[in-house]
Amino acid sequence: MLSIDRQKYIMEYLHKKETVTSGELAQKLNVTLMTIGRDLKILEKQGFLVRSYGGAVLPDRLAEEKLYTRKKEEHLAVKKRIAAEAMKEIHSGMTLVLDAGTTTFEIADLLKKSSLKNLTVITDDLYIAIHLYQKKGIQVIMLGGEILAETGASIGGFSIQQLQHYNADISFIGSSSITEDFYLTVPTETKVFLKQTMTQIGAKKVLIADKSKFGSKKLYKVSSLSTFDFVITDYVFTSDVLKRLGLEDKIKSV
Repeated sequence: MLSIDRQKYIMEYLHKKETVTSGELAQKLNVTLMTIGRDLKILEKQGFLVRSYGGAVLPDRLAEEKLYTRKKEEHLAVKKRIAAEAMKEIHSGMTLVLDAGTTTFEIADLLKKSSLKNLTVITDDLYIAIHLYQKKGIQVIMLGGEILAETGASIGGFSIQQLQHYNADISFIGSSSITEDFYLTVPTETKVFLKQTMTQIGAKKVLIADKSKFGSKKLYKVSSLSTFDFVITDYVFTSDVLKRLGLEDKIKSV
């Protein structure tokens, strides 16, 4: 089969399924993963698809958010380990930023069960705010804006303006996608500025991400992983990548 015929088949198949893996394409077309990789790269350059971890998606899928309940159950054991590691950085009297997300929710859950006192938690996550607001010893600041039905996150210019008036000891930033060249990416323009502002107001900046977030991308770049003081993850970096990004002493593995 000629490459143009393969690529036509890939697009027809992708339009039926919306997401595909390189493995299933290689099996259906009886070619190698390397061949499929080349085809996907060509189609991406032409704007027909976007490569993701282990496959590809249609461009309009980049702007979608998974339902919160579905996201919360994914990789739950790893999220709990990440949260436990994050708790080692938190002490009584601190002001924290908890970015919206199901991994940061696990941090909030440990905070609720802890004996820490005099904490302030700034968050754009309605689920986190509801989980913590009655906990004695924790003041919750919920950022304003529109609440997204799919995720329970508040979004909009008001949230960003509000954040600019705060200082935090630690900002815990979540992630939906991290590219192959290790940039944090998000599906909407507003989220770029929200995450960047959350990061900026933290004296210590911490990225939390399980390995499923690596090797995929959304439409908008937020920042390189080198921006963060450290990264808590179960992803395994090569020594070359750690050196190139200056992350040799910034990875906390779980």
